Amino acid sequence: MKGYTTEIKRTFEALPFNHIIVANELYSSKLNEIPEKTFYKVVGRLAQNGQIVHLTKGIYYKPKHTKYGIVPISENEIVEYYTDDSNGMLIGYRMYNSKGITTQIGKNVILLSKNLAEEKKTIGNVKVEKANINFTDKNIETIEMLEILQNYKGIEDLNKKAFLNHAAIFAKKYSDEAAIYVIEHRKYKRSTIAFLKRILDDMDVNNSLGRYLSDLSNYAIPNVEGLNEVTH
Repeated sequence: MKGYTTEIKRTFEALPFNHIIVANELYSSKLNEIPEKTFYKVVGRLAQNGQIVHLTKGIYYKPKHTKYGIVPISENEIVEYYTDDSNGMLIGYRMYNSKGITTQIGKNVILLSKNLAEEKKTIGNVKVEKANINFTDKNIETIEMLEILQNYKGIEDLNKKAFLNHAAIFAKKYSDEAAIYVIEHRKYKRSTIAFLKRILDDMDVNNSLGRYLSDLSNYAIPNVEGLNEVTH
């Protein structure tokens, strides 16, 4: 037991400060020769002693100590863990704000990430949703547009001119391949897909989104004028 404890402590000591530690991933990758019950018992003891900090179920970090006390992990450090190296992206109000579509920021940070074992995880104000998606630039741009369209009616203080500009820029760079990939890998309402198709059609951008829609259905699409009048 003492030898196991020493090995576990050394492993944690070697980890960077203020970096997300997912206990079961650490166990599986580096310490799986140790009895699992022993591992979690030592982890609990390290948390009680303040050597690591418990964030939420199964997730910890090693705090940085200064003469002024502990420097807690920041929101940005949590976001980076789930989005760096093309592992994820921002959605929700933080994303809308970054596009200039609204001045609202929102209390919570909402992420999509493939760096997540379960379907959802909440760490403080950071909410992470699992998404098995290749986060290429084109796919990210497409997800951003679909997220904006899906939530269009509910976005507070929406800046219509900024939305029109964003839609026009997106349409100029539109990738039908990326759109099909994203729609196949993440669920969006048919009305959202129809909304995107309307925008692309209004701007004379060829697309194959009709494959997901029915000619017999009347989709509830917001009436947004001026898309084909925006130039860059």
